[in-house]
Amino acid sequence: MTLASEARTLLVARDKTLLEAMLAEGLAMPHDCKVGSCGTCKFKLVDGRIRELSPSALALERDDLSAGYRLACQALPRSDLTIALDAPLLSQQTVENYSATIVASPRLCPDIINLIVELDRPLSFTPGQYADLSAPGIDGPRSYSFAFAPKAGPARQLQFHVRHVPGGTFTDWLFGGERIGTQLMVSAPYGEFHLKTSTAPMLCIAGGSGLAPIMAILQEALANGANRPVVLLYGARSQAHLYCLDGIGELKAAWNGPFEFRPVLSEEAPDSAWDGARGLVTQQIAGLLDKALCEAYLCGPPAMVDLAEEELLKAGVSRDTISADRFLDRSSAR
Repeated sequence: MTLASEARTLLVARDKTLLEAMLAEGLAMPHDCKVGSCGTCKFKLVDGRIRELSPSALALERDDLSAGYRLACQALPRSDLTIALDAPLLSQQTVENYSATIVASPRLCPDIINLIVELDRPLSFTPGQYADLSAPGIDGPRSYSFAFAPKAGPARQLQFHVRHVPGGTFTDWLFGGERIGTQLMVSAPYGEFHLKTSTAPMLCIAGGSGLAPIMAILQEALANGANRPVVLLYGARSQAHLYCLDGIGELKAAWNGPFEFRPVLSEEAPDSAWDGARGLVTQQIAGLLDKALCEAYLCGPPAMVDLAEEELLKAGVSRDTISADRFLDRSSAR
């Protein structure tokens, strides 16, 4: 595969996607979901043949398709290729494989555990990024965001917030018994979700285990002395599914500026004592002031992220100031 816009040629295995090949070469190809739903990893097919795992038309506009654009996460090579990208790529941090041992897995709420693993050597990563985890006897890796910001340099002990997906091979195995001492393979770091250099107010919207990278990013901002206002909206099903409340309280107490935390419950019993917000977390966006001046960080289920993005764009938030990370289960790889 020749990247015409980069003057670079890569070898791509026939069973690997173009996105996998570029990431393995250390090229920071933009991507969010890896499953063809976000449209972020689009490229222009200049010459050659590909096979698509799912049609690019599910995420790309008709004009893009007519111009020859396709999705790198869904494209398998079927001949030598020449492709072009709209913007130059940057080199990403080197991805390496690590041997890891599960050392703890405390439950955070009914369907989320804090998976803690010890690596064979330290790993450097940027808060907001993710790792691929592979377990013995389970086909293919699973991707999870780092749930913390390292305090000083590379880390040997990692934390991931893993949500149980009923019927999911990996999470059924992980939640189905005592796994302390089990060996995993960790490949990292991946991803471009990260704290931006800015003084704009931060609007963070998370759902489910999407709180993990948001917490990591806020911890990094606090360590850097950030004093800009923060609003953290968190969507959960019920009070039982709220987690990291102590950690959020510590962030709020230590923050150098205004910090509002607003949990929103979508399935809380109508007759419960809950007096906080109810409904979809995205319904809270309309009531926030100065949205057009904020910098948004969105993480969680794709439907939530898509709706939040739509609401923010309608409110005048620039697309350039919206960072998004869509969490998907194995039917969609995350």
